[in-house]
Amino acid sequence: MKKEIIIFLVILGMLFVAGCAENGGPEDPAPSTPVEETVEEMDNGEVSGGEETVTVPEAEQNETGASEIIDVEIRDYKYIPDSLTVDVGQTVRWTNYDTVLHDVVGSGIESEYLKQGETFTYTFEQEGTYDYICTLHPSMEGKVIVGA
Repeated sequence: MKKEIIIFLVILGMLFVAGCAENGGPEDPAPSTPVEETVEEMDNGEVSGGEETVTVPEAEQNETGASEIIDVEIRDYKYIPDSLTVDVGQTVRWTNYDTVLHDVVGSGIESEYLKQGETFTYTFEQEGTYDYICTLHPSMEGKVIVGA
């Protein structure tokens, strides 16, 4: 009987250790302070922001040289870039690269919850400033400024 109890306790201890090893703690990223980054369009179809410049292929440019679709990444609980300027009639596409759900909501914009790899597009038909957030993570904020 003693031997059976010892075997039971050893097995129980091994299961406890294995369970603790798999539960290494939270994987949520540390909160970060959003960095404002302004994206400006250049005459040649390039979009610049911070240190990165993205050139839009000519096939994706309209007759004024401005790109038809501007991409915003949802990554690390941030919209990248978090602020951008577009022309009336341009489309912005948000793509979720995080493993958690996010959305884009505010100023007349309302997406469904986006899973990893899913996108949401919105065409801006009127001038103005469009502020938006992720309703699941309200510290995520973004802005689209639409000019003539």
